[in-house]
Amino acid sequence: MSWYVMSTQTGYEDDICTRIKKANDILFSDMSYNLLLPKRKIYERRQGVTRQVIRKIFPGYILLETNNIIDFYYRVKNLPRINNILRTDDCFHEVKYEDMRQILRMIDKDGLIGISEAFIINDEIQVINGPLLGYTGFIKKIDKRKGRAKVLFKMGHNEHLIDLGIEILQKYGKSKHGNI
Repeated sequence: MSWYVMSTQTGYEDDICTRIKKANDILFSDMSYNLLLPKRKIYERRQGVTRQVIRKIFPGYILLETNNIIDFYYRVKNLPRINNILRTDDCFHEVKYEDMRQILRMIDKDGLIGISEAFIINDEIQVINGPLLGYTGFIKKIDKRKGRAKVLFKMGHNEHLIDLGIEILQKYGKSKHGNI
């Protein structure tokens, strides 16, 4: 099976996934497919209160895995709020598994990327728990005040910097400005 990207009307991604799953017995009973709407848990601060919220990683897009993209396309093309399945020239654009692997490794069974825990040791980030464990090289920037890490995701020829939740537990060692 291969991965593809379905473009949708932003804000209706969950409804579209639900609608397709409900139509499974009628439209897709003879077809194998998986829908993935990756989300992330991040910290947001509003009116002085910090709380955890869940946001979509790619608003307006649903990741789709199927072994028959043409048949799938003709079955969903007239459903409301589905724009298209991304293409290159006359072919549907297949997302390489190497690009999907990073997302698939980070998400839980519900498609959610949780909050990671890390230490800062001698100005280096050390992730000790959570989805960013083992992905330190993909972290491009840390915002300790917001509790976010900018992480590089590659999809085809495009690179996306996505904010993921991170909790900095403590600093150890020397910084450029002296002891911490």
